[in-house]
Amino acid sequence: MSLTGDSIALLGQADALLERIDGSLLRATAPGFESGSVGAQLRHVLDSYGCFLSGLTDGHIDYENRARDLAVESEIDACRARVTDVRARLGRVPDDAGSRPVRVLCDTDGCAGAPGVASDSTVRRELQFLMSHVIHHFALIAVILRLHDFDPGPTFGVAPSTLAHWKRSSSHVS
Repeated sequence: MSLTGDSIALLGQADALLERIDGSLLRATAPGFESGSVGAQLRHVLDSYGCFLSGLTDGHIDYENRARDLAVESEIDACRARVTDVRARLGRVPDDAGSRPVRVLCDTDGCAGAPGVASDSTVRRELQFLMSHVIHHFALIAVILRLHDFDPGPTFGVAPSTLAHWKRSSSHVS
């Protein structure tokens, strides 16, 4: 399934970034947003993939059941190890798993006391969601890093469709 390969490649961008930054940039935040460090953003997306992968076994994915390992947020080696682990686990998802049904749990207790709900989905749809989710968080990471005078590269945190548009239109100067 190409979506697993695309996810592996996308997370490879995180690994490449981690080769270029130090612990202080991993822990860097945007002024006024101290809880959303680069490492916290990376940990969050890795946790989301972890929930997805853990849920494949029984067909029930709960994105709120995240590990929240603070070492991943603050230590380069721990973060890189987690990236490597998630990428390896994604590589073991069977190619024919895309149409497999899954049940996605959503804890809505924080929303006016609403009870948790579950929705029907597929492995393919959840991989699509995760890729969009990663790009969103990578865009936040890119902003934080640029505020700290570090350039993550012109394509880090940019959606593939935007990159394709830039290429077609030649309207973007990188």
